[in-house]
Amino acid sequence: MSTRQDTRQVLFVVHTVASANRLLDLVPIFDSDLRVELLFTCPDASAIPTGVDHCFAQLGILPIPWTQALDRKFDLAITANHRGDLRKLSAPLMIVSHGVGYTKNSARKTENGKRKTENGNTVYGLTRDWLLHDGEVIPDALVLSHREQWHRLARDVPEALGTAVLAGDPCLDRLRASAFLRERYRERLGVRPHQQLVVISSTWFSRSVFGSWPDLFRQLIAELPFDEYRVAAILHPHVWFGHSPHQLRLWLADCLRAGLLLVPPVEGWGATLVAADVIVGDHGAVTTYGAALDHPVLLAAFPEADVAPGTCVHELGRRAPLLDRDRPLRPQLDQVIAEFRPGQHHAVADLVTDLPGEAAARHRALAYELLGLAEPEEPVLTPPLDPDRLIPGTHGKPGAALAFRVTGEVRADGVVTLRRHPADVFRARPLAAPRLTDQHLVVHSEHPDPALRQAAEIVFCHPAELGSGPDILLAANPFCALLAELTADGCVLHHRDGSRIRLTPDAAVDPLALASAAFLHEKPPERFVVEIAAQRVAVRVSPG
Repeated sequence: MSTRQDTRQVLFVVHTVASANRLLDLVPIFDSDLRVELLFTCPDASAIPTGVDHCFAQLGILPIPWTQALDRKFDLAITANHRGDLRKLSAPLMIVSHGVGYTKNSARKTENGKRKTENGNTVYGLTRDWLLHDGEVIPDALVLSHREQWHRLARDVPEALGTAVLAGDPCLDRLRASAFLRERYRERLGVRPHQQLVVISSTWFSRSVFGSWPDLFRQLIAELPFDEYRVAAILHPHVWFGHSPHQLRLWLADCLRAGLLLVPPVEGWGATLVAADVIVGDHGAVTTYGAALDHPVLLAAFPEADVAPGTCVHELGRRAPLLDRDRPLRPQLDQVIAEFRPGQHHAVADLVTDLPGEAAARHRALAYELLGLAEPEEPVLTPPLDPDRLIPGTHGKPGAALAFRVTGEVRADGVVTLRRHPADVFRARPLAAPRLTDQHLVVHSEHPDPALRQAAEIVFCHPAELGSGPDILLAANPFCALLAELTADGCVLHHRDGSRIRLTPDAAVDPLALASAAFLHEKPPERFVVEIAAQRVAVRVSPG
């Protein structure tokens, strides 16, 4: 029996995890209002419902079955999709876009297999076949983020114009409201101040980045020095749950071992986008939001036929350069970063919303009008994105790589210079990656590839992985010259003769780099200097 029985009930109809991301931005408009109770359901007609139940469980939501939702009366229903028997719900229906406005051409097909068209317009969510049933308009309120959508609706479905409400884009407002946490997001992702965070963004379907160029992830990781760049992947929830999280991680297993930050499909993507230095993407909403946040953008895929003309995504396709697959990737990436000027994507941002900063207030006003309730007196909230929604780490650190190819030298002045590339993305793949000479191999003691471990000059571990001592690990890897034990304040090197030395830097640096520097020195002096990326660190050598 319910404890609260005098509430107005709002039903959130969540078709997919992608829709959940959008609808979660609207939950705070009901913050602390004891008059309103939120209920959640997933329709039977969802295209990819897999993952929605897990999303609900993560958030502590107890959903109601769709059949029960159809049998009950609610005071308001809110959804970000058009599929299913929405018209059968006993509630005023409010539909918001589930992406960056209404920008994708619909994949709906007729009985003969050809794409449906209405007046030459196939845009998902803004055509008659999406908005009308037997000539009647389905939603009571159709929320638009920009007036260009209003003009398209007036042209193509004038019957629905009376339901249209211009209310801005709550997702972009929340991203911008989170900008002050950028450095915290970068720290949580393990990005150091001197590093560039490269975000690869892919929507779903065969013409997306991941659908058309899946090797891009390992190609970029192979070309970019590990200590100068970090690479994160934001993949559409339909990629995660159309194939399964297990399959996705298996496809990208070598990239994950090479330090790829695979961002979870709920909410963490927004914080990663705020933290980014450059976006490599496609025609998906995430890439467009990245441009609207004033980040440099390179397009690795852009199927123009899938994009509605005159939209923010179409504008992005006109302005952002295409990544050339037949040329080295790093120079193209560096060029788009170096040539970028603040405000370069303002035309894209201006088409995402023409009501910046107003989305939460306008959505709340609309919802409470449909509920027949007076709005709360307190200001509406636009909470920043939670840093704790970001990626968990490997061996306690986000984006930790399990193997490196290291090149370096000891200069005449005694300074050791290093450059490291993750080794996993080079394995058995003829990629257009830099040719590394005079390299040595550094591999984690528990790397799943024994051939890679046994070819390593340096094997490394953390104290908890050392077990009963270094002898077992040294015996298991007979060709390694050193066992590097990574500690909180540096590194301890174990030699085969039982001797050991401790390396202590005078500033924060990856302790594994110290092991490579000592290896190049062969017999390191009591003090030496390491240069890696933009860091220059003095190292003290002492008995272990």
